[in-house]
Amino acid sequence: MAQAAGAPCATVPERLPPLPRSTSSSSSGDSGHVSQSHSSASGIGDEHAAPGDASRGEFLLAAVAADYASYLLPSPLEKVASAGQIGTLDKSLEDLLIRVDEFVGMLDMIRNDSSQVINESVPHIHAKAMEMKKLYRKIDKLEAFVKMIGNNVAGMEEQITKAESDLGNFPNTLKKLLYTINVPPFLNVSVLY
Repeated sequence: MAQAAGAPCATVPERLPPLPRSTSSSSSGDSGHVSQSHSSASGIGDEHAAPGDASRGEFLLAAVAADYASYLLPSPLEKVASAGQIGTLDKSLEDLLIRVDEFVGMLDMIRNDSSQVINESVPHIHAKAMEMKKLYRKIDKLEAFVKMIGNNVAGMEEQITKAESDLGNFPNTLKKLLYTINVPPFLNVSVLY
């Protein structure tokens, strides 16, 4: 088993004491028996293994457990340094939890706002869109009407221009004719006053 440089070597006892068995295994639904599979990876139940291999496996298991325990549990000499590290870690975890709480609160606000938009605003927007479609139809009809009036006005202007060019001096001739006609004195307005 490889150890980190500078890490103390743990002495491992040859035999670990068995763990006490709980008498309430029937209430938890656990039978208390461990099944032993005969897979090639487990090594348990291997009929062809030498008797020394079993004790070697137990020794390796105990060594791994001791190394893992020394990794998780600091030695008494490191407690002074690790107390500061633990304080820093606690502060970092508290800050992280505060930020997670803020994030969850923000998510709740977003969910509430989203549900409000979906439940209230979307139907209102849909109703307004239907009203706008009616308004758009009216605008289209008005545009068609204005275009028709514009075409009629353009046609009348062409007809007026043609009539003026065809008749030419007709209004002047008509004026001369009207001036030559004598108006009876009873129709003359200036004489009455």
